[in-house]
Amino acid sequence: MDTRSHTGGIGYWLIIYGLLLSCVSAFAPFYGAGYTLKFGVLLAGLLPYLVYCVAVQLMPGLITTAVGIILVTAHTWLVFNERFIGGADYSDGVIYYGPMALAVLVLPLAVRAFQRPWLKQ
Repeated sequence: MDTRSHTGGIGYWLIIYGLLLSCVSAFAPFYGAGYTLKFGVLLAGLLPYLVYCVAVQLMPGLITTAVGIILVTAHTWLVFNERFIGGADYSDGVIYYGPMALAVLVLPLAVRAFQRPWLKQ
């Protein structure tokens, strides 16, 4: 009998959206002439989705999907405010600390995913 939920596919789409969102935040305008890749912003933006993908793989379900939607919504709001409204200045450090705080908030879900009964065999 298959005990997996069918909402696991949504989690993968949320991860893909988060990866694209991290790339959007990492490419910042450079003096109106082009864009520069801020590698630290990219790594900080990818961190919560690295933690979240563990939970999606090991524990697909409604709770994991709900946490992913909250994660993506908070990260979208952060990127929209910092990148588009704030002018991609990034001098206050919120673009770095925000995703790290989101990763810490998603970490208990990943820890719970590792404690599932089928992993103890």
